[in-house]
Amino acid sequence: MAQGDNILGIDTKRALITIVVAVILVVGAFSLIGKVADFDEILEALEAADRKWFPICLAGLVCAYAGYIAGYREIARMHDGPNLPVRAVFRIVGIGFGANVLGSAAGGLAVDFWALRRAGASTHDSARRVLGFNTLEWALLGTFAAVASMFVLAGRGSGAPLGMTLGWLIVVPICIVLAAFVSSPKRADRLSRAEAVKRGEGRRAFAWTSLKKGIADGIGGVVVVRHLVLSPRRHPSAILGFAVYWFGHLLTLYAALRAFTQSGIVLAALVLAFATGYVATALPLPGGGSGGIEAALAFSLHAVGVPLAPALLAALVYRFFTFWLPLLPALLLLPSIKQLNSELPRFARQGSPANEPAAQSG
Repeated sequence: MAQGDNILGIDTKRALITIVVAVILVVGAFSLIGKVADFDEILEALEAADRKWFPICLAGLVCAYAGYIAGYREIARMHDGPNLPVRAVFRIVGIGFGANVLGSAAGGLAVDFWALRRAGASTHDSARRVLGFNTLEWALLGTFAAVASMFVLAGRGSGAPLGMTLGWLIVVPICIVLAAFVSSPKRADRLSRAEAVKRGEGRRAFAWTSLKKGIADGIGGVVVVRHLVLSPRRHPSAILGFAVYWFGHLLTLYAALRAFTQSGIVLAALVLAFATGYVATALPLPGGGSGGIEAALAFSLHAVGVPLAPALLAALVYRFFTFWLPLLPALLLLPSIKQLNSELPRFARQGSPANEPAAQSG
């Protein structure tokens, strides 16, 4: 890697190890699931694959990029935050999408946080904006899954397990109620107030203060989402952008599935299976989740009625387009990190470090 790549904690050795581990895990998952699915059926599905759907998979990836860029830029500039041009955000997102495979210490979120800090936002402000759009992503996906569960229970699906549907119908409303409670204007200012970390106060006290600071920033991120949800006209690109982001992922998975099976799948069942399998990405799995995510997605598709062989192949193709293919733009953009690092401070708005989105009420 170039010397400037160390700005993001990316190094050649770690990237190569991550890639090797990811490949091994994918091969292992394919071998284990292939035995269950029957390798002969997998070969038949491969031979009969309708390759005209693969360009649509690519179109879904492009939609995901466009949606993430729009959502990121909107949340970055809200409440007098950094006003990043589309070109800069494109580079940030392009590098961030490949960060998990390239070996960045904390993946794409670390890249997003770094960019906001360089553009003039304070540490807490940057953390809360990043946690805000990450929370918004999952809130939208959870809401889509809960609505899909209702349709599946009403018969618009292929017999998904009751635990899968009820899980979303129970957990999502609980999360919404808790989020509304902690982000209420009556509590948000107190709960999101971060205490200064004092290194000389003892290891336990330091750890406790750091934990409280992390919780405060997490609640601040929820307050960001509350503001976006209650003021959609002021920041229309945020919610719409991340909705387009999920649409792109779903389009990629749908096209991958249609490439290996002639029978379609009900939209509600597809959303439910995708959301359930995608939960695996939240786990700290090695190799960027390779192997585990493919397995989770294949079995969740199988649970809603898709034969296991095409479900496994669709999961592998989906991950190729959303996990492996983003490595190409990330590698192409890596040489521009030093230039981006010097450009970002120019986009800071006056006073943005002092304005904490978490202090704003909806």
